[in-house]
Amino acid sequence: MRNKRTYIFMSIMLLTSLFGFSQKKSDLLKKQEKDLIKKINNTKLLIKQTRETEKLTINELTIIKKQIVYRERLIRNYNFQLKKMDENIGKINRQISALYNTEKILKQEYEKMLVYAFKNRDPNYKYLYIISAPTFSEAFHRMKYIQHYSDYRNKQVERINKIEVELIIQQQLLKEEIEKKRELIELKKNEKNRYINDKTNQINSLKNLKKNEAILAEELKINNEKRKEISKAVKAAIIEELKATEKTDVSKFSITPEGKAISKSFINNKGNLSWPVERGEITSNYGKHQHHLVSTAFIDNNGVDITTSKNSFVRSVFDGKVTSVLIIPGAGKVVMISHGEYRTVYANLQEVFVQKGEIVTTKENIGKLLTKNSGVSESHFEIWKINSSGMNTVNPIIWLSK
Repeated sequence: MRNKRTYIFMSIMLLTSLFGFSQKKSDLLKKQEKDLIKKINNTKLLIKQTRETEKLTINELTIIKKQIVYRERLIRNYNFQLKKMDENIGKINRQISALYNTEKILKQEYEKMLVYAFKNRDPNYKYLYIISAPTFSEAFHRMKYIQHYSDYRNKQVERINKIEVELIIQQQLLKEEIEKKRELIELKKNEKNRYINDKTNQINSLKNLKKNEAILAEELKINNEKRKEISKAVKAAIIEELKATEKTDVSKFSITPEGKAISKSFINNKGNLSWPVERGEITSNYGKHQHHLVSTAFIDNNGVDITTSKNSFVRSVFDGKVTSVLIIPGAGKVVMISHGEYRTVYANLQEVFVQKGEIVTTKENIGKLLTKNSGVSESHFEIWKINSSGMNTVNPIIWLSK
């Protein structure tokens, strides 16, 4: 009987620990759900702002595509959550079953004890049982046995009460889990409908794009030219900066011990740098590649373009020193910040809040973006590395926080 009771107790403990582990996974899924909903709400806002111009834009199509991806991920997230809920419901049911079995065994044992107590209810019995012992030591052990038996009976009552309380808790948990599952199924159903609606909008927008592909291709060409101007201006600004330190040749570039420490700190934060805008969607990736919507156009980008709400603020992605504030036709004002041997570049600004030589901190607002004809703003962001081998850009996506 004791082995059976121990087995049931261990089963309950195992189920409890598994439930705790499952809860951690459920919490992670809920966090992912929250992040995805936040991203979807942001894309909805950007799409709304672009449509206010009543003009089809590449950015709108790109953001719709992103929104569809987020919705797909959210539906997968809901599927995972439903699977975890089914597992939790199964575990709770097994735990309830184990508790019922334990309660049954405890009550059976307690009934036997009550029968035994009834049969030996004569108080003289205990007295005679003790004094009839052949030795004093045996009498002492008999007295302790009677006390222990009485304590054990009281503990059995406590155990039964605890089991009954635990049963009530588990039954309530089961009820709540079933209700949460019902609500989640409804959320998933609504999200599927919105996903289908987005796909329909995407198909219609792509049809309209085909009608205006030549115009959009020309727009992309102009954007490439604008990025070339930014690159040209940044290179010239870096050379001017080196001249100020009597290093007209980049091959003679050397970094100070202080600069090395700053560079190391910047490198250590690779993949964790703050974004140059509080929220937004990357609508043009780094490097030279064929455009994902306009097949006749190629993109040549030294950085990334992040579409965000109109007139949004731009902020420094890391601590540094402002080395240049430039004005480039078509790209507005440009700020360059030094981080040792690295430079971060922020373009498309209509206002600048910092000056050359100023020290800035992570997430400090350094300017405000221009508003495009599309009704939204677009932050152009680059990262440059300067060493004795030359000046080169690096892919910002692998440096920015995920």
